[in-house]
Amino acid sequence: MTLKRLIFISLFTLTWLLGFGQTRPEQLRIKAVENGLTETRQVVFADSIIPKYSIAERMRFYKVPSVSIAVINNGSIVWAKAYGYTDVGTRQPANTGTLYQAASISKSVNALGIMKLVQDGKLSLEKDIREYLRTWTFPDNEFSKGKTITLKNLLSHTAGLSTGGFMGYATSDSIPAINQILNGQRPANSDAVKPILPVGAQFKYSGGGTVIIRKILDDNISNNYDSIMQAVVLKPLKMTSSTFSQPLNYRQYRNFAAAHDSSMQVLQGKFNIYPELAPDGLWATATDLAKFVIAIQQSLKDTGPSILKKRVAEEMLTPVLSSSEAALGTFIQEKGGEKYFTHSGANIGYRSDYYGSFTTGNGVVVLTNSENGQALIDEIINSVATVYQWKDFYSPLVMKTIQVPDTLLEKYAGDYFSEDPQIKVSIVKKGDSLELTVRRPEKMYATGLDTFFLMSSPTDNCVFSSSQNDGVIDLFEVKQGEKVVVRALKRR
Repeated sequence: MTLKRLIFISLFTLTWLLGFGQTRPEQLRIKAVENGLTETRQVVFADSIIPKYSIAERMRFYKVPSVSIAVINNGSIVWAKAYGYTDVGTRQPANTGTLYQAASISKSVNALGIMKLVQDGKLSLEKDIREYLRTWTFPDNEFSKGKTITLKNLLSHTAGLSTGGFMGYATSDSIPAINQILNGQRPANSDAVKPILPVGAQFKYSGGGTVIIRKILDDNISNNYDSIMQAVVLKPLKMTSSTFSQPLNYRQYRNFAAAHDSSMQVLQGKFNIYPELAPDGLWATATDLAKFVIAIQQSLKDTGPSILKKRVAEEMLTPVLSSSEAALGTFIQEKGGEKYFTHSGANIGYRSDYYGSFTTGNGVVVLTNSENGQALIDEIINSVATVYQWKDFYSPLVMKTIQVPDTLLEKYAGDYFSEDPQIKVSIVKKGDSLELTVRRPEKMYATGLDTFFLMSSPTDNCVFSSSQNDGVIDLFEVKQGEKVVVRALKRR
């Protein structure tokens, strides 16, 4: 054995030994995530056995060709993996460099770009958007005339605008220009963007409002939206694989996941084109989007170099209305006492989602190339949260049910009538349980001899009793705690 080969083997062994202690626990966590998927439920029954599945099993079950995952722990990407095929026809394996349409997650990346431009003094969140619009006239009507509409309204979906989302265009279609999209003019296949509610009164999801943001950038910064986002967000965060280029350049970006319908058939042309760009046009990897999540987390901590100052990041992640989770380009959810910023996406043939914690440095990004992807995404996110011990992130109610004697079930059956609200509640005995129908039939689960719950509202108690305390069951009540929200009587 030569000295050179001996040194090589020694160095290899040393590297393996040093790396093993660091990677072995992570490998175990990866395996736990991969094999810990469970059906997402609001309720689990006490003492029941909850089956666990692998990612591969659930991909087959839901008919999802591929999924890409990036996991963030303590502010760093600890692993990223891809599973399945980019295209069921070619059976090209997906990898961590595979691009997916991020769909409405684009709105979050767009919002980060806007916040950076605001921080740099190039835009204002509070200025009336009409002052920015030079080559398109905002279509004022009775809902908006004389009212200030701001970038903050557009980013938080509080401008009262129409046009929630977009269907995209086949690769053979004529592609509309931005003004045609905004005006709903052919060849655009979406409605005109216009006010349909009073400004600032309530949340109304509007991808059309995000197109107006792009128009503001066109008129004031540059008419090349991708170049703006590359300069302001993607390159600074080293999101080197990501692009807002639409349609995707096949020569430049060969490693992409084709869109698949619910039957796992490839979309004609491989994918739809989304010329709106800002609300839906981002192509990205899970790893790149994890870098975006981490950048916001670092901005919140304000402990070192970050893309946003802490106060700007906090403004971005503050819901505009107390009645809504919508912040600026993202939604804020609280689980187990921890706040998370999040956004999901749904383009034709793609589903996507991300979560980032405010304080713990945890997060996850999941991308799929299927119409059926969301259920799989939910199960993967819950598995990650469980393995990495995100406190009470996924915590379904644990309910203990009992068997009610048939004689009681028969007494509970019948039609009950409520005056406020005016509804008819029909209850029938089905086998050894009850079924309630108001709009659609629902099985009732007994937690006591006279108390039941429905899967659609498991925290509400459905209680049977006698209105005259004479043993005749004629009263049905739905209670939220001690509050009676429905009181219905059965005719004697």
